[in-house]
Amino acid sequence: MRVPLMLTTAVGWSLCSGIAAAQTPAHVDAVKNAQKSAYAVVESTNGCPAADRDLFGWPRNLVLNCEYAKQDTALGRKRRAVAYLLDVKPEVIARWIEGACAELRNKPADCFKKVLSAGQGNSGYMFALSGNILEDMDQPRVFKNFFFRNGMTVSMQRGLNGSGQDLSIEEQRRLALSPNDAIVSIPSGMTRFWRTSPAQFRARFPGSGAPAAVDTPERRAKWLDVAQKQMLEALQRPKNRLLEAWLCATARQMFATSCKAPS
Repeated sequence: MRVPLMLTTAVGWSLCSGIAAAQTPAHVDAVKNAQKSAYAVVESTNGCPAADRDLFGWPRNLVLNCEYAKQDTALGRKRRAVAYLLDVKPEVIARWIEGACAELRNKPADCFKKVLSAGQGNSGYMFALSGNILEDMDQPRVFKNFFFRNGMTVSMQRGLNGSGQDLSIEEQRRLALSPNDAIVSIPSGMTRFWRTSPAQFRARFPGSGAPAAVDTPERRAKWLDVAQKQMLEALQRPKNRLLEAWLCATARQMFATSCKAPS
């Protein structure tokens, strides 16, 4: 996913209280700046209010109900979309990155910066619980639909993802509120904010019950459950194991090092 950096004011994010601050104000400020890439929030048309009900096991106070619009020159007007996003404080994301970097052997000085940039480039710091994340596919003014569930791309209807169909808000919301068992495929299972695959998570945490792939309905359902559980737990803990698994799988390529044994 290519996400433009929005040169607008920082977006306020609310979550439950009682979460410890990150180690450095500079890290928190860097995350705030990266969160400006969350175009479903920055370009929202409804102010992204909190959801009025729980959503597939996600508590409503953590869910942002975002309607947004992006100018589509081909259509001659703005293209509208709806997405339900997880509401995460910048302090929490900063703490997750710090915790993941601490797992590296011989931690490089630029670890925080590179991991932050990777999350921004992949997701724009939008963790889509459900709904449509419009993507430009690196082609100016060409937008395509991609539906999500629990931070990963899913297909609610064959032939829809990657299409340029101009869907009504009502149709998008109907698809977004369809149950998990209505999902017909999960192309990769890679979760945002970064790109954690089920195989990466299983390798780092073999006792987690994560499947090696998402090629059957049972494995898809299991990975959806594991990803949701891990993200909810991470909101209250110093580390995000989804991030840790991704970083440890890519540490050699990114930093020419490896991770310590998981704690």
